[in-house]
Amino acid sequence: MTNPYEENPPTQPSQQNPYAQPGQQYSQGGGQPGPYDQQSPMPYGQQSPMPYGQQQQPYTMQPSQEHPQGTLILIFGILGIFVTIFAPIAWYLGNKAKRDIQTSGIQYSNEQNISIGRMLGKIFTIIAIISIVFVIILWIVIAIAASTSG
Repeated sequence: MTNPYEENPPTQPSQQNPYAQPGQQYSQGGGQPGPYDQQSPMPYGQQSPMPYGQQQQPYTMQPSQEHPQGTLILIFGILGIFVTIFAPIAWYLGNKAKRDIQTSGIQYSNEQNISIGRMLGKIFTIIAIISIVFVIILWIVIAIAASTSG
């Protein structure tokens, strides 16, 4: 019985490669080079000619270091939805962290948390300012209406 997980399974001379183009030979180590030798992708189940980790495209590691204020900025951005004072704090801390990241050149794993918290801080600070302006205008209109009716 043959092991299907062997690196070079035994082949018989009459066996043909189902993946080969018409008129092409397929080799498994010795003999004439075939269409699947080192310059083209290996067929299913065959070993790659390059060892693991040495592919042609370099592997870029994801940053594992977290920015110390990344989670805090995200939490303040979310809290800014409910408690307005946290929104401008998240916006300020997010801008400061973004500046720190750009000057240091270090990539942090939680940069997306910083961006999201910063954007939430911006959005809810602007909404809060618009709401305050609207309330002030409403008070002025009510004060003018009360003084003219009396």
